Amino acid sequence: MNTDDQTKLARSIGRDVAQEKALLAFIGSPRRNEPAAMVEILKMNFEMGRTQLQGRIGEAELPGHLYRTAEDEFRKVKEAILDGVKNGKYQVPPR
Repeated sequence: MNTDDQTKLARSIGRDVAQEKALLAFIGSPRRNEPAAMVEILKMNFEMGRTQLQGRIGEAELPGHLYRTAEDEFRKVKEAILDGVKNGKYQVPPR
């Protein structure tokens, strides 16, 4: 796999983990219609998700330095989701 493909995969891992954690929070929460409560639940889930990035990078057999790339994409999606819940309008983060 070339360097560009590795970078794309690392970005995808970061986005996927953030989206997965958000989806699980919304599915599992009886408070999904309470934005303030959901923000707190999402923050906890995102913190758990961030700790999974290193393992997912390893599972994909990517070089360790791509952790920062995955973490940056994770952060972008996390912030977009939190802003969307707070403001009632989700905007896809730039890639």
